[in-house]
Amino acid sequence: MAYDWRIVEQCSGLALPDDYKRFVTAYGPGCINDQLYIFHPRAAGDGRGLRLEVLWRQAEATYAELHASAPDNYPYPVYPTSGGLVPVARSTSGNYVFLHPPQDGVMDWSVVIDMGQWVKFEMSFTEFLWAAIRGELEAPIIEGDPTFESIGAMES
Repeated sequence: MAYDWRIVEQCSGLALPDDYKRFVTAYGPGCINDQLYIFHPRAAGDGRGLRLEVLWRQAEATYAELHASAPDNYPYPVYPTSGGLVPVARSTSGNYVFLHPPQDGVMDWSVVIDMGQWVKFEMSFTEFLWAAIRGELEAPIIEGDPTFESIGAMES
């Protein structure tokens, strides 16, 4: 696992949660239930893969523009803003799934999704995925029997 994440964390200044790193390392870039794309730091960066840094740049540009035009509707800063939400997945309908870094005395990462409204889940990334697959979340980000399809190549 260290190889996948060491450079990403050094360059980004982030220390991402272990459960997230273990999941992404185990499964690689892909799609859960044909509904949620999971991005990976070593996915092909040629535009056909699900490279994590590409998602970060897309989210940064998108949310900077949205926040500038309607700041009340976009209350969370997004990485690379210090303490900002870190995008890690995106639904097939374009909704982002973010990791919310620990702050204000909270020691654990949580999950925030933007589905036209912001929903925060006080749980880890893998707890979030498990709850979503079981249909236990108030927001239907993943529905149906669990499947995972690998997408794109991995850089060595």
